[in-house]
Amino acid sequence: MATKLKNKKAGYLFTWLMILGLSLLLLVITVYRPMMFSAFENFSGFKSTYYQFRYELAMTKLSHPSSSQVRKLPITKDDIHEFRYRYGDLPKQLSNVHSQFSDVIAKAEKAEDKKAASYYKKERDKKIRAIEKNFKSDAHVARQIREERVALMKKFQNTSLSNEQGSFNQLAKVFKYRFVNKKTGEVFTNVTDVQGKEKQPGKRFEKSFKNFSPDDYLSSGDKRITRILTLWGAQYSGKIYINRDAPMDQLDVYSNYRAYVHSKFIGFVLLALALTMIGYASFLLRKHRVFSLVGFQKISRLYHRIPIELRLMVLALELVIFLTVIISVGVSSTSYVYPVFGSLGNLSNFTFYNFGILGAVTTVLFQIQWLLKMIRDPEQRSQCRKGSIIAQTGEIINGFFIAPFTGLKVLFIVAAIFFLGMSAPLFSMSGSVVAAFLFLIFTALPLLWLALKRATQFNRVFNQASALAAGEEEPDLPVQGRGSISRLSQSLNTLKHGVKSSRNAQLKSERLKTELITNVSHDLRTPLTSIITYNDLLRKSDVSDAERQDYLAIIDRKAKRLKRLIDDLFDASKMASGAIELHKTKVNLTELLTQALAEYDEAIQQSKLSFRIKTPNEEIPVIVDGQKLWRVFDNMIGNIIKYSLEGTRVYITLEVKNGEAMATFKNITKYELGDNVDELFERFKRGDASRHTEGSGLGLAIAKSIIDLHDGVFEIDLDGDLFKVVIKLPIA
Repeated sequence: MATKLKNKKAGYLFTWLMILGLSLLLLVITVYRPMMFSAFENFSGFKSTYYQFRYELAMTKLSHPSSSQVRKLPITKDDIHEFRYRYGDLPKQLSNVHSQFSDVIAKAEKAEDKKAASYYKKERDKKIRAIEKNFKSDAHVARQIREERVALMKKFQNTSLSNEQGSFNQLAKVFKYRFVNKKTGEVFTNVTDVQGKEKQPGKRFEKSFKNFSPDDYLSSGDKRITRILTLWGAQYSGKIYINRDAPMDQLDVYSNYRAYVHSKFIGFVLLALALTMIGYASFLLRKHRVFSLVGFQKISRLYHRIPIELRLMVLALELVIFLTVIISVGVSSTSYVYPVFGSLGNLSNFTFYNFGILGAVTTVLFQIQWLLKMIRDPEQRSQCRKGSIIAQTGEIINGFFIAPFTGLKVLFIVAAIFFLGMSAPLFSMSGSVVAAFLFLIFTALPLLWLALKRATQFNRVFNQASALAAGEEEPDLPVQGRGSISRLSQSLNTLKHGVKSSRNAQLKSERLKTELITNVSHDLRTPLTSIITYNDLLRKSDVSDAERQDYLAIIDRKAKRLKRLIDDLFDASKMASGAIELHKTKVNLTELLTQALAEYDEAIQQSKLSFRIKTPNEEIPVIVDGQKLWRVFDNMIGNIIKYSLEGTRVYITLEVKNGEAMATFKNITKYELGDNVDELFERFKRGDASRHTEGSGLGLAIAKSIIDLHDGVFEIDLDGDLFKVVIKLPIA
């Protein structure tokens, strides 16, 4: 018992160590592997910080031409045309100026403010002259473009410096750069030694440029600034790099470098823990011979009830989802790095992902184990095949073709309902509401009536079956038509009558069994009582020799009768069970009947009966047990003599008819036999209901059993007091 408990604990320990170990290993592979085996510079957090520094370098250091350089930039005809027609052609611009000042001049004149009106008119005229001059002199327009460019660049430089300088200075503590203007030879760098020469320490990151254009990395909403930077077109060569001894923690605000370091450490710790768990589970496997996962027995029983197709679909779907999530997490694991939480960003997502891995590993491993166990077990394989959807579908199809008309009617009704459901909205959508209503009235209502009628018939059949099972008497079901429900009703009616007949037969059998016991008791007790009585009389001393001899004769006669009764009962039982052995030979049936009649010749002569015997002259050969068949004839002739009415005729006929030997015995009975022929074959059934005559009541039962053993026919026919027996045997 202790060993069994110990092995059970080892099984549970092996199961959960293996599950947890594999789950941790998958977590390390999908989440922590990039941090463990890839450089920080490969992560998108660092890359976005690098792109930010490159942009800010171009913005603050490399994209600032001086005012004199801006004034020297070329001005093309397109530039002049753009400036001149920026606000429309000459008439439109003049109209805009007039519109701009007309209202204020009118208000000033209305207020009789001559000074204000004069000021606005001078301003209007000044702008009109400037516009007209723009359309007259290209040199004037060029001068205005230069001054505009200088003003725009000053504003752009002041804005960029104020917005980007702080961030640039922070990043410049880590990133180093050196660029040379390819036109002027001017050097831009943030690293020099004491003598002014650039330092060359070891580098962990470096990016070189042969043609670095700052305007490629800048974006401005003002097309004029973009035009200035494009015309200036400064080209640089140089590089951006990070020294190995750079303070990388300065990038923590931008790229979370510390999280990368922490995640790398945690990844190696979890990897060691996972390998330890798997290793110890393997040790338990070898030591305690644990070869399967333990647990979830109730779930296993429920799982095996699911069809195999659904089990495989669930397993395949789970594997697809699981692998998709793992691959997607693995692909995106270089996108975000957070301390402890891997690449999933927050505690809730990371916890959900961990439990997802644990649940997936557990369910996949157990499903695979259960499927393999099913494949190895022949009994489970057989149950699996029987419970599969394919097998059930086959049974449904087979059942469908048992009564295909019923299945077709069901399909027709379903199709009709579907058609009605699809057709009615079409009428409504087309605006024919009345047509839709009439369509439903003349189609849906007849279909509904038919469905209700079939449902009613089925309910009647169901109630009849329930009543039959409860043993209640119900009227026969109405049988209308030749449909499946009608045939089922007919079959149920037949079954009900069969059950009723069987019940009556059972009651009759119980009654006959009671009569059998009564008759056996009476027939055995009568001679036994006589034997006991006369035996007591013999014990008396005053009995004379003559009386003694009479008593002994009576005892002998009663004992023989009792023996004959018991022998007949024993023979009847053996013949009914088929345990009797027959010694068949070829016998002349005519001669056998003649001998039987000869045995009763004296009794026939003494009886007051008139025998009419008719036998053929030729032989009738049969293959029978002569002794057993002689007993049949002996019983028939003896019964005729005992139970025939005196002064009547007896007819015994032997003939060949339809290839069979047929013996017929007809007589008028002394006692009323009733009209139930079958009861005459019951054991201990006698023609004398008062049982005052000699006989065991087993004769007919034994005779019928003998004829049945010879593959013959033994028939009794009653017509009032006319008793007729027909025996048929195959001719040899």
